[in-house]
Amino acid sequence: ELLRSDLKDPLAPRQLQVTTLIADMEGYTSHVESLPVEDAARLTTDFLDCLTRPVLDKHGTLDKYTGDGLVAFWGAPLPNADHADLALDAAEEILREVARFSRQRVLAGHAPLRVRIGIESGLAMAGDYGTAFRSIYTAVGDSVNTASRLEQAARDFPHDVIIGEGTVQRSQRHRFALLGERLLRGKEKPIKLYTLEHGA
Repeated sequence: ELLRSDLKDPLAPRQLQVTTLIADMEGYTSHVESLPVEDAARLTTDFLDCLTRPVLDKHGTLDKYTGDGLVAFWGAPLPNADHADLALDAAEEILREVARFSRQRVLAGHAPLRVRIGIESGLAMAGDYGTAFRSIYTAVGDSVNTASRLEQAARDFPHDVIIGEGTVQRSQRHRFALLGERLLRGKEKPIKLYTLEHGA
């Protein structure tokens, strides 16, 4: 896709509107600490599969794996006006994949699994921020940091997906439920938190 695009040096850092999705497994340590190494590795890989397939199916850019989770974004390296809704589509699909996987685990006698997801949209500097030792394409910016804080905030809610105002404002085809305001770490003032409204 990059080769087909008209962008000159598409991996060069540039400011773009992106939506960042950050997801990980709740209680990862408690899930794996009693497992043999092979079983813990399989659980981790299978869980990451549940997160990764929806991201790629919805044309997201997989930024990095974070042990038991991942960081992904939409809108870079190629701009995409639908970035917020595509990230939300991926989140919904991740919930379905994890629920299916969790049911299999429960039937096998294991504890159920829960995914936590934070999503926010806004300006970010996306590009190749690598060194002479390793190239790495990533996005950095306030909206990316906020997505991380929202994912962490999910542990305080019964909802698996916590969404920021930027994504809500840019979404064209999803509905949301307001969860209230919260002062996130590193923020000077509270921000509104949302989750997906289902059955609407």
